[in-house]
Amino acid sequence: MNKVMYLEFERCIGCRACQAACRECGDHDGKERNYVEYVDFMESRQTYPMMCMQCTDPACARVCPANAIQITEEGVVLSAMEEKCIGCRNCTFGCPFGIPKFDFEENKMYKCDMCYDRTQHDISPMCASVCPSDAIRFIDFEEMQELRRRRTQLNLVEGKKPTEQDKWQYVPEFFGVYSD
Repeated sequence: MNKVMYLEFERCIGCRACQAACRECGDHDGKERNYVEYVDFMESRQTYPMMCMQCTDPACARVCPANAIQITEEGVVLSAMEEKCIGCRNCTFGCPFGIPKFDFEENKMYKCDMCYDRTQHDISPMCASVCPSDAIRFIDFEEMQELRRRRTQLNLVEGKKPTEQDKWQYVPEFFGVYSD
C-alpha cells in the first residue's frame, strides 16, 4: 500500500460526516472509531478530525499483555482481536493520543484501523471518502510529500514562522496518518 491518510486540520468544518461514515463501515458494529474534537471549545468552534495515527511502533500494541493488537504487513495497526483481548485497558492508557476506546458491554477495545478491509485494496477509508472539505484524504505518499512541500513554501513566502505544531507534521514515526 503506497497510500496514506493525510489530515489538514484547518479544513475541518465540524460536520461529523466522517463519524457517521465510520459507523457505517462493515465491521464497526455501528460504533465510530474516529472523532471530531474542538481545538479550544471555550475560545472557538474550530474542530479537527482525530483518528488512530497508525504508529510504526504503537504503544497500544507494546503494552498489550495478550498480544491482541496486530499490525498488518502494510503497517496498519488493527483493533484488538476479540478472542485475545482480556479487557485490561492497557492500550487505552498507553496510547499518547487517547485513541483506543474500551467497550464495557462487550469487554473489548476498538479503534480506527483505517478501514483495512477497504484500504488493503487501495479504496479510501469511509471517513476520507465522505469528507466534504478534504480535511481527511487517502492519497499517494508522493502526492502527500508534494502537498507538504507546497505548504511549507507558501508559509515561507507569507513569512510565517514554524510553530510547535509544525514540528509534529514532520515526525517520521507515524506510518499512515500525516497531518498539516
